[in-house]
Amino acid sequence: MMERPRILIIDDDPNLRKTLADIIRIKGYETLTAEDGEKGLAVLLENSVNLILLDLGLPGIPGLEVLDRIKADSPLTGVIVLTGQATIDSAVEATNRGAFSYLVKPYEIDQLINHIRRAIEKQLAEEEIIRHHIELKRMNVELKALNEVSLVISRTIDLEKLLPQILQTLAGTGIFPFEIKGAIFLAEGGGFRLASFLSLSETMLKPCSDISMGECICGSCASTGEVAFLRNFIEDGRHPRCDPEMAPYGRLIIPLKAIDKVVGILSLYVQPDVEVSDQVLRLLSSLANQIGIAISNARLYEETKTFSLHDPLTGLANRRFLQIQMEKNFEAAKRYQGKLSVIMLDIDHFKRYNDTQGHLGGDRLLVSLAKVLERELRTADSVFRYGGEEFLCLLPETDLIMACEVAERLRMAVQAETDVTISLGVASYTDDMPDKETLIKKADEALYRAKENGRNRVEQ
Repeated sequence: MMERPRILIIDDDPNLRKTLADIIRIKGYETLTAEDGEKGLAVLLENSVNLILLDLGLPGIPGLEVLDRIKADSPLTGVIVLTGQATIDSAVEATNRGAFSYLVKPYEIDQLINHIRRAIEKQLAEEEIIRHHIELKRMNVELKALNEVSLVISRTIDLEKLLPQILQTLAGTGIFPFEIKGAIFLAEGGGFRLASFLSLSETMLKPCSDISMGECICGSCASTGEVAFLRNFIEDGRHPRCDPEMAPYGRLIIPLKAIDKVVGILSLYVQPDVEVSDQVLRLLSSLANQIGIAISNARLYEETKTFSLHDPLTGLANRRFLQIQMEKNFEAAKRYQGKLSVIMLDIDHFKRYNDTQGHLGGDRLLVSLAKVLERELRTADSVFRYGGEEFLCLLPETDLIMACEVAERLRMAVQAETDVTISLGVASYTDDMPDKETLIKKADEALYRAKENGRNRVEQ
């Protein structure tokens, strides 16, 4: 807001203009003058004005038309109409069209100053109301953004779903008056890995798929924990991996924190040279803290889930996870008449091995065996620690003949690379099997036959 209110005097009488301007300045106001409506509108176009003293009897553009144009372009600017007795009807019409008041010439100066004071007070009060309205609207937008991000965070704890949903939510909050493109990088092994992105191509992001702590702007923000805003990221030149041929863009880089630890980086791509207010930056920092905590919780959940579904010794999926995968694959085979096989295997004379090598030796053997099995199976296959020295291999889209070939390959690899041999039982899904337990039972029965028939062999 200006230190002193500014008043524009539009009157074709030069003596009156000067007299009014001098008096009004003495009363503490700034003044501007114009001799007709056209010049007055031009002055108003280039200057902030609180109040206009408008003579209705102007040459050129009629006074009422000048009033209409003032109210159309600057509805908050107050107008006091000055008129002679002969145009009193026009003065009344002017108040109907939005003028604050009118004075009939000749008038008392004290009367004019009183009208000016009240008109400016009204104009300043209206501006204050609008500022409050804008501020409330901004606060509502920010609260809505915080609430929407909170809702996203509360709905899922799965990182794969959480990260894209956060970016989509940020894009739809209305915080930004420009198009949003963004990416999220997660802290991993001393650096940051690209985890999720929105409205960006993989080609564009490929050079930034992993970032070291302290490297370029993103890594520097992660080191300092401070938000960075670059109006033109290409011209800034602090990212050596950026392609100089890329179109220019602005960028907001926000560290994602959980308990003062940076767990990720939120990078928002915007139109170049866009201004971002301090309020928006503060809001993004607040949102970033929520997102950081959500990422930390999601990772804790993933670690807990992984631990609960995997054998801590060998790292293989455990029997609990086997039940989940068996259910899914068995139902798929049953519904689509697909192929599905399992291999049940265990270590021959494992108790004797434990007795001679000790339990630590036995543990080392189980770890070595798990690595051999994982290496020899296809990516689509899975191996589970079934219990003790028993393992189960799940082979989707694999018939009995192929499964027996896989089992024989496993047997030979274990014999060649370890100090023990294994026995294996193979079974495949058939239409008459009522449930997954039947398939596992048949593989277990085949394993028993392998043991009975001399061990270190495959049976079906």
